Parts: sequence; C-alpha cells; structure tokens
Amino acid sequence: MGILDRYVGKNVLVSILVVGFFLTVLTAIITFIDQTRYLGRGSIDFIFLVQHLGLQLPGIIVMFFPIAVLLGGVVALGNLARSSELTILQSVGISRAGIVFSALKIVFPLIIIIVIIGETAVPALNRYAENRYNQYANEGNIAITYDGLWLREGDSFIAARYIMTDGSISGVVRYDFDGQHLKRIAHAKSGAYDAVSGTWVMRDVITTTLEEGRVRHLTQESEAWNLNLNPERVEILGVNYYNLTIPGLMDYITYLESNNQDAASYRLQLYSKFVMPFTMVVMLLLAASTVFGPLRSMNMGTRILMGIALGFFFYVANQVGAPFALVYGLPPSLGASLPTLAFFGLALWLLNRKT
Repeated sequence: MGILDRYVGKNVLVSILVVGFFLTVLTAIITFIDQTRYLGRGSIDFIFLVQHLGLQLPGIIVMFFPIAVLLGGVVALGNLARSSELTILQSVGISRAGIVFSALKIVFPLIIIIVIIGETAVPALNRYAENRYNQYANEGNIAITYDGLWLREGDSFIAARYIMTDGSISGVVRYDFDGQHLKRIAHAKSGAYDAVSGTWVMRDVITTTLEEGRVRHLTQESEAWNLNLNPERVEILGVNYYNLTIPGLMDYITYLESNNQDAASYRLQLYSKFVMPFTMVVMLLLAASTVFGPLRSMNMGTRILMGIALGFFFYVANQVGAPFALVYGLPPSLGASLPTLAFFGLALWLLNRKT
C-alpha cells in the first residue's frame, strides 16, 4: 500500500467513521426517547433503559454502516475533488478505478469486521436484550409472542402460546390429521426438551381422540412427543429472521424443507447476508461515480446530492426488489443479488464515462 493509497483511504475511512458516529448517536437518542414510555412497566427503570440501549448499540452501528459508507464516501471524495486533489491524482496516471481501489484497500477490512459483528455479536445481544426486557417487564422468565407460534410436523400442526427463556414452551396445542380428517387434539400445559432421548416431554396433557361414532378423552401427567425440533429451532421461531445468523438460517431452512414447507423468504434473507459485503462496496462505488468530472459541467454540491440520491435508490431497490422476486416466483438468489448487480454495473459505467 503506497502513500497515495493511504492518503485516499484515510480520508474516506475517517469520513465514514465520523458519519457513522453521528448516525449512531442520533439513532440512539431517538431510540432512548422512544423507549422511555416503558418506564414503570414491571421492574423497568432509567438504569435498565440505559443498559438496554447499550445492548442495542452494536445492532444500530451495523444497520447504519452501509449508509455511512455511502455518505462518508461521497463527502470524502467530494472534498478531494473540490480541492482538485482527485484531478492531480489522475494527472499522475492513477485511474478513477484506481482511486476507488485505494479507498477500498482500507475500507474493505472494516466492512468485513462489521459483517462479522453483525453475524456474531448482534444476534446474540438482540436476543439477550429481548429476553432481559421480557424478564423485567413481566417480572418472570417468559418471552411473550404476540401471535403465538405455529409449526408443521408431517401431518401434525403444533401451536405454542409462549416460549420460555430456558428453551421450553407452554400453552401447547397439537392437531394430528389423517389425510384431511382430524383424528387427535392434544393440549399440554408445558413442554421441555430431553436432550438424552431427543424428545419433548409434555406436562399435564389432555388428549381428545376422534373415533368413528365417539370421542375419547385422556389425561396424562406427562407424554413424550417425538418432534423434529430442538430448543435452538424453537428460539428461531420466536426471532425475526433478520436477526438470525447464517448457520441459524441454514439450519431452519433445512428444517422447513424437510417438512415440505416454503422456505423462500428465509433463503432470500440468507443470500442477502452473503451479498451484504458486496453491497457496501457498491455503495462506495456509487459514491465515487458521481464526484469525478470537470466542475464546469456540474458543481460539486450537485454531484454529492446525486451520489446520495443514487445510494438511496439502491437502498430502496434492495428493500423492495428482493420481496418482489418472491411475489413473481424468481429464485431467492436472484432476488437478493439482482439490485446489487444492476447498480454495480451502473457504477462502473459512471466511473468509466469520459466526462
């Protein structure tokens, strides 16, 4: 890495960090103010909210880092262009792509670090923060789900009203079908996973069996249910898939497909995670693609606004285009990568234009 690489990269990196810092602080303040409405709920007090916000900060940083890359890149390269430093670099034989690559040499390792944090620390901290909030708000160890959980196991459908923080479930109802005919309904007060036998031990089970001409009821203190489910997968059911890690998504996709259920939305999120580092690179390319060219054709302020606008359209295309792929039956891999590939091509075209 040469002196010019370090100079360009340092300017871009510092700008990204400054923009990221202010975005994080602003979002943290808004989030904290919004969460003050929880004061007095259960055991929640001011100290709890400060600690809760601290657990959310890594997620906020990861969420806004792509925007920081865009804005920081536009500002840094725009300042270099305004002071004619980009023109000087090009006059000594460094191409536009070379200037962008100089920035990437320093920025890309930071991108990888942010992606790793987003895949390791953030999901764990978010789950811990949510469970901790539920404990303080409800003064217990229950994690409440607003709509309950539904899952399919072969010809059986199982609903669980609550997920406990220890991986157990409660308020469980199981419907067993024979083809299109309901043959059995079982209500269990709670259930815990037995790792030794690989089964779920249900407590206080009331079973209603529908037979020809009669209905039979049976009450048991416990009953073992052999389900293709474990506490980790139960936890996934109660977590927004945007907070799942890559291994968690892959495991749950396998589970869904083994039960003949549609996993397209989860595959879309999985492929989006793989594309994420490249997406941030495209953000930087879009930022750079608008700052080159003579100022007599367009002033720098307008160029910076164009870079921000391009990045905004790219963000919208990623958020809207991917779900549209599922609606129109496109492969999830294509839906996750198509907007990034399209704007990557646009950025390269803008960088290589003559003016």
